[in-house]
Amino acid sequence: MEGLMLGIHLPAGWLWPALIIFGLVVFGALLVLLLVSGARFDESHVVPSTPGPCEPFCIARTVAPASSN
Repeated sequence: MEGLMLGIHLPAGWLWPALIIFGLVVFGALLVLLLVSGARFDESHVVPSTPGPCEPFCIARTVAPASSN
């Protein structure tokens, strides 16, 4: 029965700050969940390319043809 009486072992006024902190943590977790749920993490999403050369960010390196004089 003593395990159920938390008020004896804890300081007075701890319940409301604990509930507020718990509510803020739950709100933050739901906010992150909402923001991440709309993100596209699949590999099939195609990023539009810009015109022009890709240097210095090219992934596939092509060898320039040797000039013959």
